[in-house]
Amino acid sequence: MIKMLFITIAEYFDKIENVSSRLEMTDYLAELFEKTNKEEIKKIIYLLQGQVAPTFEGKEIGFGEKLIAEGISKATGFTRKEIEESFSKKGDLGEVVEEMLIKKSQGSLFTKELTLKKVFENFEKMSLREGIGSQETKIKLLAELFNSSTQKEAKYIARIPLGNIRLGVGDPTIMDSIAIMIAKQEKNWLKLKEEEKRKIKQKLREKIEKAYNVYSDLGEISEIIKEKGINGLKKVEIKTGTPIRPTAAERLPSAKEIIKKLGKCAVEAKYDGFRILISKDDNEIKIFSRQSENITKMFPEIIEAVKQLKSKKLFIEGEALAFNEETNEYYPFQITIQRKRKYDVEKKAKEYPLQLFLFDIVYLEGKNLMEKPFKERRKILESIIKENEIIKLSEMKIINSAKELEKFFEEKISQGLEGIMAKDLDAPYIAGARKFSWIKLKRSYKGNLDDTLDLVIIGYYTGKGKRTQFGLGALLVAAYNKEKDLFESIAKIGTGMTEEILKELEERLSKIKTIKNVRIISELKPDYWVEPKIVIEVRADEITKSPLHSCAKEETGLALRFPRMIKFRNDKKPEQATTTNEVKQMYSKQKKVSVELFGQKE
Repeated sequence: MIKMLFITIAEYFDKIENVSSRLEMTDYLAELFEKTNKEEIKKIIYLLQGQVAPTFEGKEIGFGEKLIAEGISKATGFTRKEIEESFSKKGDLGEVVEEMLIKKSQGSLFTKELTLKKVFENFEKMSLREGIGSQETKIKLLAELFNSSTQKEAKYIARIPLGNIRLGVGDPTIMDSIAIMIAKQEKNWLKLKEEEKRKIKQKLREKIEKAYNVYSDLGEISEIIKEKGINGLKKVEIKTGTPIRPTAAERLPSAKEIIKKLGKCAVEAKYDGFRILISKDDNEIKIFSRQSENITKMFPEIIEAVKQLKSKKLFIEGEALAFNEETNEYYPFQITIQRKRKYDVEKKAKEYPLQLFLFDIVYLEGKNLMEKPFKERRKILESIIKENEIIKLSEMKIINSAKELEKFFEEKISQGLEGIMAKDLDAPYIAGARKFSWIKLKRSYKGNLDDTLDLVIIGYYTGKGKRTQFGLGALLVAAYNKEKDLFESIAKIGTGMTEEILKELEERLSKIKTIKNVRIISELKPDYWVEPKIVIEVRADEITKSPLHSCAKEETGLALRFPRMIKFRNDKKPEQATTTNEVKQMYSKQKKVSVELFGQKE
């Protein structure tokens, strides 16, 4: 078997980085996938995701900018000072090493060709190195790759460990590209009409996503497809140790509309904490975030509590909140988030103990429960859970009137909770999707917009006056268009950010500066574009029509009036942000006001 050279991959990455449309991006990626075998496609997908394994395995390459710079210095002979000066101008270590190798090449030695296998193996070794001497080993492994690479290869070798490959390729784009790769194998593909091709690709894409929703490993899924074809995915099923992609809720503005939509329904208290999925396989407990991260080590008290459950194999889902034992109250999310850490875990566990409220079960003793209606899943959950100081069942009522729902909602708000979650009693668990089987109603805020939005930062402005010291004055944020896998601008935010938040934003955003990639749709141009990676929660007075912003531009163009940042949503991926369709629904439901944004400056 001919081993794939890394230069082939680097050349495709270069093409993708310079395309002008997402369609071109997916076509190039599909073309690259066509040329690979099952082991290669798996490796390429992980590298596209900036990792060497699926997220839930927790294998991090573990490189910051300083270590990358050390590797460049070791490979090229340039000093750290020279590298840092170049980096301050370019803002991209990939371009820095590219430039350094061009200068070095004037007196370069012979280097052997790099294979994908070699690059991946070196990164894999880096991910396994910890403790004394690990940094020196990682730098040596990185420098070895730089020494054998061309300028183009080096650019991506520098970017991959930072998780900032700058191609704008997300999981939906990868799935689309895999679907195109399979579709092209169809008999008489070239003779088919465009509409026929589109339908074939759509059906394949749905099958790929269905498998990914219950088995969060795109690398493994691509390998199965390469080996067994699309029919191989029929055997992909939920199993302990591998997270599913959680279901997501729609939103409606009132109790009346929820009852109109669902009728008699289950209504639960909505807790403002960590949403977690827990896998139990005898005494092996794994805890996953909504982003499929393995966060098991962060929650020792939950691990011990789950071990006490009599069931041997299960997948349960719940919300974990920090609890103040002295006042018998729950801490706000800003306190709970402090429990998500790699260090001082035991100390924080004592300072902010957690309570876990379970609300669903999807797997029990080898049986997939996802297709069962919610009312049956809830009964099963209640039958196996014995409540204690840590594990509890979410508070729930069966309600069939708007008046009763409104009363329960107000009760939960008065207790300091976020609101309520209404659930269709007969609905299955719909992994990875946002459907009206779950509907959230959160507390109303002053103004006409009754809810907050989770939006993706796509760029930032350097600011004026006092904010120049932070290098950041305002953010450009976007909603997510799920159908097109695009990020559409919806607001420019300059309020709600403390000095501490401004410092953190500048530090995080400066590391992901990029050219505008094809997944970003915005007529406004910030001082710097960034990779759409960071999600923040935003509150605004209302949604208005706007010719300046791209959200729902095909219809009206929608923007936020008086937006302000509330907090980071580090528990969400960009693709889990508020969607364009949700924004349109919120706009149509909100109380109409006389002033609209046409002709008005932000």
